[in-house]
Amino acid sequence: MKNIISALALLATLTVALAQEKLSRDEALPYAKAVGSDVAQLKGTPLPTDVDLECPVAVKEEPYGGMVLPQKNLTAESLVKAGETIVPVGQLWLLRLTPMCEGTAVSSDSLRIARVQADGSEVSAPQCALGVRRAKSGSLELVVFGNGKEPIVTTALKAIESKQSTPLDLEAEREGDSGKLTVKLLGKYQASFSVTELEL
Repeated sequence: MKNIISALALLATLTVALAQEKLSRDEALPYAKAVGSDVAQLKGTPLPTDVDLECPVAVKEEPYGGMVLPQKNLTAESLVKAGETIVPVGQLWLLRLTPMCEGTAVSSDSLRIARVQADGSEVSAPQCALGVRRAKSGSLELVVFGNGKEPIVTTALKAIESKQSTPLDLEAEREGDSGKLTVKLLGKYQASFSVTELEL
């Protein structure tokens, strides 16, 4: 009986792991190209960003998805020097998902909803600018912007030491009816926040 329970637990773990699929660079590039086809929209975020469309990292769990695009020439030195002025680090694109703030879903009214042409149809996708600033406590924090000049999510950056092939990396995991996204910056820092299904 114990072996059966262990096998079921392992199967459940594998199912979740497979569901949070990270796309290869070749698979992610068409999505980056799609969101980059409208330059005015791409660069119209409240926090000005200039992202590298050649370095996307995307994850998906049908019908949901997420993708990060790093700021061009992003360096660890620029993050260390961050003060009250926010340093842009890139963009987060979501599919059928919205960030959560203090356990509550951010409403579509507070999001920048972009229109993306993909596979012959138009898709509505939240486009979030990402930045880093230094909190009053002196620690670094990741800020996520919707359609306004104030962040919709603020979360602490934690120091890490890991290897990553792109300036920004993205991981996702299921948490019941919601999920958690972890953004990694240059293998030096990471920050996590919750997301849930977007109601448009």
